Amino acid sequence: MGNKESELRKLEELAESFTSMGALTRMVRESYTMLESKISDENTRLARVNDLLRKSLDERNRLASYLNNILESIDSGVIVTDHEGRIRIFNSAAERFTGITAESALGGEYNDVLRGSASPEADRIIAGKLSSASGKKTLKPGNDAEIPVAYSISRLRSFENDRMGGMVEILYNLTEVRELEENLQRMSTLAALGEMAATVAHEIRNPLSGIDGFAALLSRDLKDDPRILETVNKIRKGVNALNAIVTNLLDFTRSVDPNRMEIDPAELVEETLNEVKADLESRNHTFDFERGSLKLHAHLDPDLFRQIVFNLAKNAVQANPEGGNVRLKLSKSSSANVILDVEDDGPGISDDIKNRIFTPFFTTKTNGTGLGLATVKKLVELHGGRIEASDRPGGGAVFTVNIPNIKGDLS
Repeated sequence: MGNKESELRKLEELAESFTSMGALTRMVRESYTMLESKISDENTRLARVNDLLRKSLDERNRLASYLNNILESIDSGVIVTDHEGRIRIFNSAAERFTGITAESALGGEYNDVLRGSASPEADRIIAGKLSSASGKKTLKPGNDAEIPVAYSISRLRSFENDRMGGMVEILYNLTEVRELEENLQRMSTLAALGEMAATVAHEIRNPLSGIDGFAALLSRDLKDDPRILETVNKIRKGVNALNAIVTNLLDFTRSVDPNRMEIDPAELVEETLNEVKADLESRNHTFDFERGSLKLHAHLDPDLFRQIVFNLAKNAVQANPEGGNVRLKLSKSSSANVILDVEDDGPGISDDIKNRIFTPFFTTKTNGTGLGLATVKKLVELHGGRIEASDRPGGGAVFTVNIPNIKGDLS
């Protein structure tokens, strides 16, 4: 009896153990389910955070790319250094101005990279001894070219620790400003010269007319004395030369407003060439004129265009006084501009005078006034065009006039 009670008690204890184990198993299962749910929630939160981080990184990259595009697109040079003076930003305009590539500049020390082109205040600004500076300097990108620039330097503040973090230098190209200043100075000079020329022309032409008149009378009375007649003719030739100088000076300095009308420039070229051919100076020269087969109509001032052609043709003749060939060609550009080329087979244009041949009163000719090409340049620019001079591959020089506003066509 006692053994049965003992076995029954063991069975009861075993049943209680199974019951407790089942409860524990349920509790573990419930805890696992809760943990699984929490892990799922954390994964969802982590995925959401990762998505936000990715979007933030994408936005940051877009912003960085946008700012970089701005830096690369602006015409001003931008150079940025850190607090140690090492270059961190060097945009494409800075490359053009300095002739230094960004690849070789980035990471380099400012003074070592720019050398003679470094701004003198840069060291003090990087060291925090100066907050900003500005000035002008000349940069040399290479090939003997020079670019005048204005620069502005400021200290940069690091937002992480609120201390100075280097400097930024902005470079502004002053080439166009310099050209405008030179043009303004030239216009002021020409205005003063024009006033003087008008007075001088009046004072000179009156006695010249008298001298020429008396010389003409002498020529008539001395026609039977060739020796003295030759001297008188030299006097008249000198008078004509002085008259031509006065006329050229007045033409160059007078204010002109082009009277544009629709014309055929080819007809004007042919008419003007006939005048040049009739001059004794052109007796040893031949003239070739190439024009299109169709009519070319352009809005030009016929008198001013005729003067352009005349001066260029005379210049071509004078480039080779002993005789030669002068070639003229009319064509149109892809943008429908009138193109006039005037070529000679003279000595060409040396490099040391190429930038001076359109300057008033500059001439390489013994009896030249230095106003012919300067006047041509002025008249071409009055039409909104430009003129260029270069050496011809076969020898000689070529002057190219480019005038806009074609209204017709040329084959």
